[in-house]
Amino acid sequence: MTRPFPKALTLLLGLGLALAQPAWERAESLFKAGEYAQAVLAYEEALAQDYGRLEAHLGLGVSLFRLGRLEEARFAFDQMVRVFPDRYEGYFNLGQVYLRLGKPKEAAEVFARAAELSPTEEAYLGWATALTQAGQAKEAAEVLRKGLTPERSPAYHLALAQALYAAGARAEAVPVLYGLLNREPRVAEGWDLLARILAEEGLKERALRELDRGLKAVEGKARARLLLRKALLSPRPEPLLKEAYALDPSLWEAAYLLGQARLEAGDAKGALDYLLSAYRTSPEPQVALALAAAYLRLKDYKNAYRYAEEAGPPGSFLKAQAAYALGRKEEALKLLEGLTSPEAQALKGTLLLEMGRFEEALALLRPLYESGRDPGVGVNLAAALVALGRFGEAELVLREVLGRAPRQAAAWYNLGLALKGLGRDAEAERALNQAAALGSREARALLRR
Repeated sequence: MTRPFPKALTLLLGLGLALAQPAWERAESLFKAGEYAQAVLAYEEALAQDYGRLEAHLGLGVSLFRLGRLEEARFAFDQMVRVFPDRYEGYFNLGQVYLRLGKPKEAAEVFARAAELSPTEEAYLGWATALTQAGQAKEAAEVLRKGLTPERSPAYHLALAQALYAAGARAEAVPVLYGLLNREPRVAEGWDLLARILAEEGLKERALRELDRGLKAVEGKARARLLLRKALLSPRPEPLLKEAYALDPSLWEAAYLLGQARLEAGDAKGALDYLLSAYRTSPEPQVALALAAAYLRLKDYKNAYRYAEEAGPPGSFLKAQAAYALGRKEEALKLLEGLTSPEAQALKGTLLLEMGRFEEALALLRPLYESGRDPGVGVNLAAALVALGRFGEAELVLREVLGRAPRQAAAWYNLGLALKGLGRDAEAERALNQAAALGSREARALLRR
């Protein structure tokens, strides 16, 4: 809802012509030429000659803002509102700086003062933006209602509808959106939000019809947003997502969903182009997570680790898997702390087993196996039992595993070890031969001895 930097610039350049001071003329000339660093020095000189010049305060603040020197710009505009407490420009620009500094509460206060001095559309939009960023969506909607007048732009009406939606007042947003779209049917964001609300109200078919109306009215890249929304509501989303992505490759959500679809279909390589495109546009945690999963399947463990790390806490399990594959077992074990999913617990059991911590592995794997009877977990549970010399228990587990997964080579191999430990050498050899036939190199090596 914010706009590029302010209408006050017109005032800055216009009023400067009336002043003849050399420092001021030099400052204005430098500003027009885009030499903002030099303009700052000239504006400071002009203020040193006369601290009561509004235009010099304004020019100094805008120049600092454009240089990205936000704290200095904040000070400049703060000084401006102190010297000129009844001028709108200082409060409005100070609000913009506070927003860029990530201080929405302070921004809301000064935008409120700006709107009091001059109830412009941009002041109300800035005020509502600040409240929204501060987590006060309901208050933002109230502000926009307060500032609503017949001449407000479509952007203002859209902002009001968005604020109402964010505040949970979906039904109240609907008439605002229809009023907007009746007046200006080319506003893609309006159709998108209307369809979203209708779908959330259980009116999916009506939402799809409204999207089709919107697609007839909206032109160019803006159509991509509506195609994306339609894809989210359709049983066959992929053609719509491809069309949306072709129209606007910067629409990261479409690229992400296409990548996810490829990943779920088992095509990790095909998913990468879409996911990398989405990540370049918007490095969202969920995109990083999908990239980590794709790279893990492709056995590119360094990139899997990198993107899992960038995904934050949701990427912990994938990061642990990558660390394990890279041979960093201690790190992987630490990453699994606090993760309670069966997959995380199974990996933890594998790590404990490989690190020779057999009692810990057994304590973890036994209840895990009993809760799900997963063959892979059963194989590792039996391996822990064999390592601890509990061959009879291992045989019972492995017979059960092989009843479910008779082609599990590791199960046959561990059964061979258990039977050997029980002194049943002939049975052990048959089990090892079966493991070797299924591809177990360990069994082949043992049989050659």
